[in-house]
Amino acid sequence: MTDSDRSTDSHLEVRTLDKTYPGGLTAVEELSLSLASGELLVLVGPSGCGKSTTLRCIAGLEEPTDGDIRIGGRSVLGRRPEEREIAMVFQNYALYPHKTARQNIGFGLRMTTDLSEETIETRVEDVADTLGITELLDKKPGSLSGGQQQRVALGRAIVRDPSVFLLDEPLSNLDATLRGRMRTEIQQLQRDLDVTTIYVTHDQVEAMTIGDRIAVLRDGQLQQVDTPMSCYHEPANRFVASFIGEPSMNLLDCRLGPTETALTGTVDYPLDDRLAAAASEARERGVVLGFRPESPTLSTATDGDDAAAPSFTGQVDVVEPIGERSFVYVTLASGPQVTVATPGRTPVRQGASVDVRIPPAGVHLFDAATGQALVHPDRDDQPDVAGITTEELD
Repeated sequence: MTDSDRSTDSHLEVRTLDKTYPGGLTAVEELSLSLASGELLVLVGPSGCGKSTTLRCIAGLEEPTDGDIRIGGRSVLGRRPEEREIAMVFQNYALYPHKTARQNIGFGLRMTTDLSEETIETRVEDVADTLGITELLDKKPGSLSGGQQQRVALGRAIVRDPSVFLLDEPLSNLDATLRGRMRTEIQQLQRDLDVTTIYVTHDQVEAMTIGDRIAVLRDGQLQQVDTPMSCYHEPANRFVASFIGEPSMNLLDCRLGPTETALTGTVDYPLDDRLAAAASEARERGVVLGFRPESPTLSTATDGDDAAAPSFTGQVDVVEPIGERSFVYVTLASGPQVTVATPGRTPVRQGASVDVRIPPAGVHLFDAATGQALVHPDRDDQPDVAGITTEELD
């Protein structure tokens, strides 16, 4: 394939994709996604949810059981992997140990194109310069660090000038510091190249920081596809609420009381008009009350600025200071443990008796039977742990 064969439209569509293996194991079920040209979409979910299978079907390494995959408006089903204008970076980098970085980067071009050796060498040099690895070109993978090997693997993908990048957990083998730095580099590189990209990870923090949008999978089924902040603040269901966010959303099982103005169960929580209307939709099935760790406040007294908010007495189990904020784990008198994010200098100690105040404006409600969201807080009213609202930042 020559450069003139490549499509300038890299819009990617996955249409009702199914993948069932012999024996009846369904890895992906009726998955539909649409990526605009140049978009970076992150597939995220727990191990075994179908992320890598989806990627392999797009790449042509797996044959879908049903559905279609289209790039630039054309179906790529039946095409060999090298004919799909796709470049893939694997978790283990898959570098040839006996070849230099230069040879590894140019290998795909030599195998799949009719480009001259001079053109290939020029491309390799240009890509190495972009990635800052020119001085590594004549070294073999065994003498490179994990981050350097990752750059070589990215270079091998970039040099092909693909329509679509597929990155399968590319940072999972790196230490935390290097992983953070490489996240930033991949974002900048993807924007500079303006190439449609699907990035697979099980790390929801990675998903939140990298993607233009994220697609959350569970057991092969799409749960939600939206911007990272929308998935965080407006999760489509209980699973997304619990999976996106670190620490995850606090979730308490309840039911609507006889007066329909309060929830009862693991906690008794009075409802304002907004919450009462939403809870009435799941009157017979039960309700899950949810709130992010940054929504409540802690106090050792019964007064305060938000004293009108429903308050629950509890005991501090663990305090995790992480710099500018701390995560405080509190077991409520009614039994469940909740997590509260506080400013880092909050004087809270293990074993202390505290009041956890949960303002109605920070409450999510979910249907206990279906898991579907019933109501979310107004995002403009939500403070962070420093008490700054979105409106104040605008």
